[in-house]
Amino acid sequence: MKDHEKFYDLERKIKSLPEPDYDKKFTKDTQDIIHENLLKFARSNDKKKKGRAATMKRITAGLASVAAILLFAILIIPFNEERPSSPDSNEQGQQSKGNPPIDENKVDDNKDPLDQNEPDDKVTDTILYENTEYGFNFELPKSWEGYKIVSDSWEGISTDQQIIESGQILSIRHPKWMEEKPKQDIPIMIFTLNQWSLLEKGEFHIGAAPVRPSILGQNNKYVFALPPRYNYAFPEGYEEVENILENNPLQPQNAE
Repeated sequence: MKDHEKFYDLERKIKSLPEPDYDKKFTKDTQDIIHENLLKFARSNDKKKKGRAATMKRITAGLASVAAILLFAILIIPFNEERPSSPDSNEQGQQSKGNPPIDENKVDDNKDPLDQNEPDDKVTDTILYENTEYGFNFELPKSWEGYKIVSDSWEGISTDQQIIESGQILSIRHPKWMEEKPKQDIPIMIFTLNQWSLLEKGEFHIGAAPVRPSILGQNNKYVFALPPRYNYAFPEGYEEVENILENNPLQPQNAE
């Protein structure tokens, strides 16, 4: 019988062995006996092939080693995979998978103490301009603290170039504004509800440009709007004002 035929015959015999009872305790003595038998088998198989060429010896030894590994894997691996864990190990595994308890009262040492109370921080990051006459609030960055309110007026011109309507413009001015180096104001036009309705109908226009003011909000009596092309000259700070307006800072309040 050729070597490869012997190997396949050995493999068939191994597979035909009855499946071990894994429920019984697999002691170290049993493992030692299996290991010793495998070594005896390998040594006896090696003696039979001493008379063959060196190449045939290496092939036969390799086949015997593969057979020994295969037998060992069949007996040991299923036992290790199916053996139930002890109650202690299961309990430890569950504890390791769970999240550690969180102490809600513990202060994060890595966090700036000033950041512990986030709602208070958000309040202190902004300031509020309150206008009780027309009924609105306007939220500003903390850097605008010390702002000024500058009053101006708008005029509504009819199609025959007659001034038929007028109103007030309140401009919020940055505290660092200077005559020689002005910064961008935040202008707020005040319309009555009727004036705004006429403007939308085209009864009058404001300024030379055919662009209407953009609404910022309204309450029960007034409409608050941004003048058209208010930042056409792009003065210093116009980008900051654009960012402020993107956050809908005007909060209408019902006027008395």
